[in-house]
This record gives sequence, structure tokens and C-alpha cells, in this order.
Amino acid sequence: MTGIKIGKKIRLLRKKNDTTQEKLAEYLKVTPQAVSRWESEICYPDIETLPLIADFFGVGMDELLCYDSVQKEAKIKDYLERAERLEDSESFGECLELLREAYAEIPSSFEIQLELAKVLSAINVDKPKKADLAEAISLCNHVLDYCTDDELRDETKKTLCDIYSHQLRNDKAALDIAEKLHSMDYSKEIVKATVLTGEIAFKQAQTNIVEFADNIWWHIYNISCVPDIAENNYTLDQKIQVMKKGIDLFEVIFGDGLLYYNDRIANSYRQLAMLYLMQGDRVKALDCVEKMAQYAIAFDTRPDSANYTSILINKVEHVRSGDISLCSKLLRGRFSSRIWAPIKNEPRFIAAVQSMEKHI
Repeated sequence: MTGIKIGKKIRLLRKKNDTTQEKLAEYLKVTPQAVSRWESEICYPDIETLPLIADFFGVGMDELLCYDSVQKEAKIKDYLERAERLEDSESFGECLELLREAYAEIPSSFEIQLELAKVLSAINVDKPKKADLAEAISLCNHVLDYCTDDELRDETKKTLCDIYSHQLRNDKAALDIAEKLHSMDYSKEIVKATVLTGEIAFKQAQTNIVEFADNIWWHIYNISCVPDIAENNYTLDQKIQVMKKGIDLFEVIFGDGLLYYNDRIANSYRQLAMLYLMQGDRVKALDCVEKMAQYAIAFDTRPDSANYTSILINKVEHVRSGDISLCSKLLRGRFSSRIWAPIKNEPRFIAAVQSMEKHI
């Protein structure tokens, strides 16, 4: 909490409210000596104690932590944008260090707490450390205990589900949390599109079509490519059919104007290439690698802003954010796996890789 004069602020608030260290200590269930050390800035209150201190004095967390709200929001946004860039480049160690710095500076930010929990659960995704997962769960529970923002609370529950299901293999705990989330029928997107009228409802309905397509794509990807979900439900032929259906869906909805969703089609062709290699079909695998490169380049070279051109979604605008190169993502260590060995030296494969390298 470097730079935050919270000890002096507690002392000022205590004097202003004409109360003693003993009374504050009794309310917080700590010793008067602890309050004295805070005010002398020898040490700082625990994060769990801060909301109680704010409640005792009847002030907001921003005032307690000496933050101007505009300055605070700008600082949080900057930290989260920097963290997103590091996550996109898979620099999880640097991202964790950055978010710990952010948490120390702005411990009241639920957004930073949640992002820190996500990175802690992802930093060693194959063999997560128990201490990291315990800290991530503690941060999520803290958000759920004190945050009143419904969207952030739902995102926190989703993160907890992921930790319990994928890292801790505790499906019961994950399901218990998932059951507490809102039903799809009562989401704000559905209500705005089906209950309201006029231009608001029209634009929301088109936006929902885009979101639904993306969600369906993720389900298609999961049931055909993710081992924990797909298991033995499909044969290789069926998995290929399922992935092709996902591509067909995007062609129906987006036409030729995919913009951001070139990402999904590029990844679809990457998965199809691997499935064909499992079948021993090098020619079709190479076809898919070339398609992957084509759509990855289209993603990286899309305009900063534009409306989708399909008649189904022509009121929906895409605004480019600070995402990193998809070509870079696909190339970064993704072709070192032995599965690519049968085609890595093929001229078509080399040409596709080189075409993506030019756009990094």
C-alpha cells in the first residue's frame, strides 16, 4: 500500500468523530496497539478490515484510501489494460507482478482483486500451486462478500467455477456455484431484446445474434476439441463434422464481414488441421493450415472500427481494442507439438507460416 497515507487518514477521521483508539479497536476486534501502529504507519490494516473501518466512520472506501474517484478509475483502467496485454502475450509472471502492485496500491478495487484471482489460477494451469489457488479463492470470496455489482459478482462466480472444476476437480462445488448464477432467460441482453421495443430492442437483438453465435462456437469447440468435455462422445469423423458446422454457422450469420470473429474461424481451421492429422490426411490438414493463416491475417488487418455487413447484424459496430496479433498467438510455440511433424517441412505449411510472420 505504498503511497497511501491510510494511517494518517484513520487518525484524522477518528479525531473528526471524537472517538478513541480503544473504541475503534473494540469495534474492529483488534487491540488498541494495532490501531496505534496503523496511525503511526508502522504497518497497515488487513484488506478484510478496510470495509469495517470505512463503515465505522461512515465514509466510502475511496475517501478512506485517499483516492479521488476519477483518478482511481483511471488508474484501475490503466492497470487492467496493461494486465490484459500481458495475458494476451502469455506473460503470466509479469502480469502477476503487475497485479500485485495494483492490489497493493488500490486494495479496494474489486476489478483488480478478480483479475488477480484469474491470473493466480492460470499461472500454473497444468500443475497449479495450492497456495496460488487458495489465494485466488480467497480473493473471489472477498469480492462476493463485499461487492454489490451484479455483473462483477457473476464474473467472480464464473471464475470460482473454473477454479473448482478445472484446477481442483471439485465438480460438486463448481456446480453449486453455477446454480446460483442468473438464468439465461433473465439476462439483461434477453430482456432488452424481447421486452423493450423500437430501435433499442432492434439493435440489442442484432447484438445478441453476434453474442449467441460466439457462444455457440465455444460450445462447438468444447464438445469437439476439449478432452475434459469431449471425451469419447464423438469419433474423429464426427468431431470434424462438428467443427465444420461451426464454420458454416459463422458464414450464415457474418457472411464475408467477420471482422473480430476472423479469430474464431482461424482457430476452427487450426483445430480441423489437427483432427485431419490424427486421421493421417496431410492434404486436408494443409488446406486447413492455409485457411487458418488467411483468417488470422484478416483478423490482424481488420479496420479499427466498422459495422458488420451481414443483413442480420448490420447495426452492430465492431471497435478494435488493444488486442495483440493473432498471427503471433498462433505461431508462438503452437507448432512445436509432435502432431505437426508430418507437414512441418511441406512447402505449403512453410509458406502459410511465413505469411503470418509478415503480419506480426
